[in-house]
Amino acid sequence: MRAPPTLEPEPQTGSPGPKAARPHRDGLGGLLDGLRGRVGHGVGFLARMRTPLGQVQPYVAGETPVARLLVVPATIGLISTIAITWGASLPSSPFTWKTCGGVVPGSVTVCHPWFFGIPTPPVVAGATLPADKTLFIGLVAVYGGMVLMMQAWIALIRVARRHRGLPVRSFAAVFGAWTAPLLVVAPLFSRDAYSYAAQGEMMSRGISPYLFGPGMIGVNAFSGLVDRLWADVTSPYGPVFLWIAGVNATVVGHDELLAVVGFRLIALLGVVMLAVFVPRLARSFGRDPSVAFALGVLNPLVLLHLVAGAHNDALMLGFLVAGLAVARDGRPGLGILLCTIGAMVKVPAFIGVVYIGWGWLGDDVPWRSRLRPTLTATGLALATMAAVSQMVGLGWGWVSALSNPGTVRSWVDPPTAIGLWLAKLVESLGLGHHEQLLLSTARDLGALLAVVIGVRLLWRATGARTLRAIGLTLLAVVFLGPTVQPWYVAWSMVILATIAEHRLRVLVIVLSCVSCFFGLPGAGKLVQQFGEANPILIVLASIAIIAVLAIPLVIRIRRALLVTEEDRRLLGVPGG
Repeated sequence: MRAPPTLEPEPQTGSPGPKAARPHRDGLGGLLDGLRGRVGHGVGFLARMRTPLGQVQPYVAGETPVARLLVVPATIGLISTIAITWGASLPSSPFTWKTCGGVVPGSVTVCHPWFFGIPTPPVVAGATLPADKTLFIGLVAVYGGMVLMMQAWIALIRVARRHRGLPVRSFAAVFGAWTAPLLVVAPLFSRDAYSYAAQGEMMSRGISPYLFGPGMIGVNAFSGLVDRLWADVTSPYGPVFLWIAGVNATVVGHDELLAVVGFRLIALLGVVMLAVFVPRLARSFGRDPSVAFALGVLNPLVLLHLVAGAHNDALMLGFLVAGLAVARDGRPGLGILLCTIGAMVKVPAFIGVVYIGWGWLGDDVPWRSRLRPTLTATGLALATMAAVSQMVGLGWGWVSALSNPGTVRSWVDPPTAIGLWLAKLVESLGLGHHEQLLLSTARDLGALLAVVIGVRLLWRATGARTLRAIGLTLLAVVFLGPTVQPWYVAWSMVILATIAEHRLRVLVIVLSCVSCFFGLPGAGKLVQQFGEANPILIVLASIAIIAVLAIPLVIRIRRALLVTEEDRRLLGVPGG
């Protein structure tokens, strides 16, 4: 068929048309169109690299192959935790404590940081031992195992999201498999458990940790395992935790290693409480409990730092989540009591008391009506804390010690980093040395900003936004406080995991993975070992790292390169 003639008049001779008049504009337009096309193709390629969730297939009892869905990520996670445990247990590993330094300078005592994996002392006192050739492979095992564990964790989250309604009990075996290897390693990434043991020994001897530091108990195995930084620092922990620490020291017969094992089991108890109450809390807000369990309880931040690190934050979080869940079930009084107990382990759990009081009368009441139950809940909690402090015989000394964690100066903490940077800038300008003043000011302003953020979030908290407000408030307290530790970040991640969807879920996953590496030792040694370790070990370890990091990426790139006909139609990709 012949095309119809155009209706546009041809340009007259001697009169330049639009293209002849503006060739530079057409050239620029073509360049921009080409650039837009390339950007569009790039965005499309990156979008196709993103692993699709796939067809959502809700769980059907007896039909959904639960074991087949979970076996691969569960096995990969188990391999990763075994690798972490093995790498951290090598005598050369910097991830666990290997020596007995003592809080008293110059003291000499006999103590053992763990049951195994401790370097053999030299035959001749003061002699230098040859370098341990397994250091490099141990570093790779820990860091590679952590990355592998995170990949397995994300895969489990995807399984839970794709098969909504999976029974939470389906993940119990995964939790047990991933946790078991971490129960036998020495306290991982932190020496706090040794401080707990020393404070428990003080309690068993009638010495108040609110008045004295661990150095008060003299030269012995307990004080020998404590970081010298905390030798004369009083305890910031609540009376309930210190009472538990004292009982623990007595029950284990004042054995320092068994005391540390006791704190590992106490941390495990806290995480088991999370395993029970996180799904209940998620279900009460209409969220899928299995997704919340995978996102919050199987979180590498929880397992590696709370359980393997034996931190009392696990017990505090357990009581906090239990209190919020019980209050949600219609028993706010019991919820306040549980959150109060959590606050007497570590004070951040007190936020649960405030929010239970704020929501006591429901979400549809004006703010003036919310004030009275909030003040009542706060008063009941403070009265309970006063009574327990009196019964334990410690008083309120822990309140004045809440700033003690600020002794650590970390550049990861924004207020600390800003204060230190300003101090260096002022000093470089010749205006004097004002580090302490600027650091204190920056930290005070950070604390004030955290309070403002917390009040604003509280003011708007209704329904599921309540847990979002609690989680974001805890996150603000951590990153605007005097110091940032990975186990501090776990406070907010666990709370947010119960209601996390869309961008909030991405925040939990990304921040949990990144926070696992905060302040970890060994990164510099790992780089140094590339020039010193056995070449064969370097090759084998490099292959392992490349496999762990590259295989998922290669799979995604191949998926992105396989453009479907629908993709070609939408993106304009040529078929030939």
